[in-house]
This record gives sequence, C-alpha cells and structure tokens, in this order.
Amino acid sequence: MSDASRSLVTRDSSVPRLWHWFSARPALLPVVLSVVMAVIFALTVPNFADLRNIMNIFGQLGFLGFLCIGMTYVMVAGGIDLSSYTVVSAAAVVGATVMVATETTLPGCFLMLLIGCVFGAINGVAVAYLRMIPFIVTLSTMVVAEGFAIWFTQAQSVYGLPDAFIDTFSARVFPMTLGITARPVGTPVAGIMVLMVALALGFVLSRTIYGRRIYLTGANEETARVSGIKVRQVKFATYVVAGAMAGITAMILTADLGTATTAMVRDVRLMDIIAATVIGGASLRGGKGSILGTMFGLLFLTMLSNAFNLLGVSPFIAMVIKGTVLVAVIGLDVLRTK
Repeated sequence: MSDASRSLVTRDSSVPRLWHWFSARPALLPVVLSVVMAVIFALTVPNFADLRNIMNIFGQLGFLGFLCIGMTYVMVAGGIDLSSYTVVSAAAVVGATVMVATETTLPGCFLMLLIGCVFGAINGVAVAYLRMIPFIVTLSTMVVAEGFAIWFTQAQSVYGLPDAFIDTFSARVFPMTLGITARPVGTPVAGIMVLMVALALGFVLSRTIYGRRIYLTGANEETARVSGIKVRQVKFATYVVAGAMAGITAMILTADLGTATTAMVRDVRLMDIIAATVIGGASLRGGKGSILGTMFGLLFLTMLSNAFNLLGVSPFIAMVIKGTVLVAVIGLDVLRTK
C-alpha cells in the first residue's frame, strides 16, 4: 500500500461515526442534549426535579415556543424575522385596549392575531415580492412595531383586562401531585397550547406537499422556481405564519402579566428565539430545520436558564454562556454543510 493510500485510510478511519450520524439527523441533537442536561440538572441542581419546577419550565415554553415555531418556518424558507418579539407588544397593547373598552375577550384576541398577521404580511411582501433583504426588512419592522406600541399607549400600561381573558390563558389544568400531603400542581394552558400548535404545524412542515415546497424554496430558490413552485407565495406565507405566532404570544403574555405594556417583551430575547431554532437543526442558509428540533432546542435553553436561576448564577454570566452555545452551534452547522 502506498503512503498516499495509507494516509487516506487513516484520515477516513479517524472521522467519528457519531458525527456523521448526527449530521444526517440534526433534529436529534437537541433531543439528546435536552435529555442529558435534564439528567445532570436533576442530580446536581436543588429542586430542579420538583414537580412544580417542571411545570414552570413547561409553562415557560409557551412564551417563546410560538415565536420559535414562526422563526422555524421563516428560516427553513431561507429568511429570518427579527421583528417578532416587538410585534408581540404592538399586538398586545391594541388588543388589551379594545378588551378594556368593550369588557369582552374575543374582539381583543382577534385584533392581536390580526395585527400579528398584518406585520407578518408586511414582511412577506417586502421580502418575497419586493425582493428586499430579510435582515433589513425585519429590523425595520422591529423598530416600527416598537414605536407604534409606544405611540399608541403614550408609553402607558393598559390595565383592567377582563377576568375571563386572564383566567383562560393563564389557567392551569389537570392538577397533579407526587405525595399525599403535597399541594396539587396544575399544567399550564400555555404549555398545552404550544404543544398542540407545534404538533399541527410540525406535521404541515414535515409531512405535507406544502412543507416540502418550503424546504425546497429555502434549499435552492431557483431550482424550486423551475420546478413549478410559487416561491413568492411560499415565502410570503411563512412570514404570515410568524406574525400569527406573535399574535398568539401576545395573548398568552398579556394574560400572564395581567397588563399590556411596551416593556412587556423586555425579558424576551431575540437571541433565545434564534438560538433555539438553530440548536434545533435549522440552518441560516435555509432548507433545514424542524419544529420537533426547535422545541427541544428551546427546552434545552429553558432548562439551562432555570438551572442558572436555581443556582443563583448571574444573568450576565448566563448570557455569556448562551451566546457561546449559539456560536458553537452555528459553527457546527457550518462544518455540517461542508
């Protein structure tokens, strides 16, 4: 055997089989990470495995879960949406104002969903039909949505929401207990809602013809167009989906806080939304990703934040660690696509 052949065999044999296995199944990486981290935290972090804490983690998925689902649709189609979390506040203040004025729930909820879809449609038209750069477009609408919310409320909070609205979206159902004397712990409605939506939209994305069109559009727009796919309509629809998810998030967050304000999304970090989606297997180049992977990516980040809170870790250190994780995952995505 020649030296060149001997070198080739050595190089091939040194490539870890596990890396190839995960590269072919990117959605399984966040699943494994979540399971491993759950076991480690349960054994090392006090009260992490407590039923009440587990239900809190499940409920926290409802706040970012819908935004992450919308981001997955947009990123799979080859775009990005930086405006979703400020659209939440814009939709919330308008819907809450109508609820207080009419003392009814449905008109306000409808307006929250409508405003979310309108902002999504604006992004979709600019990106899909006017061929503007997604980063610039959604960065602009992010500022517009925030400015609109401040102008509409004059930077004031909206109070006096109907009890029916708050009780519906912030309720806890299916009480459970692990002991005879333990106080029952309910399952958050927000967590149940995001789970149902994730299953439905995950099925559409992975098991339908429309979902395949989204993947093809993100993977190679020109090839998709030649194949007869209406690329503009596909891209437009993904941004509308992202806007609708922002509208639903506005309902849940407003009910949880009991008020609507321009500062209500202060704790919602855009980095967490993008990080959960990328950790879940989505590629910044488009054509890759899944709702299942995104939800486990979000679960991983939520457990990480929860463990840091229980341990009393500084939030600034937590931000550094999360940012490092995001950079590492993006680096893995680059290596995986080479």
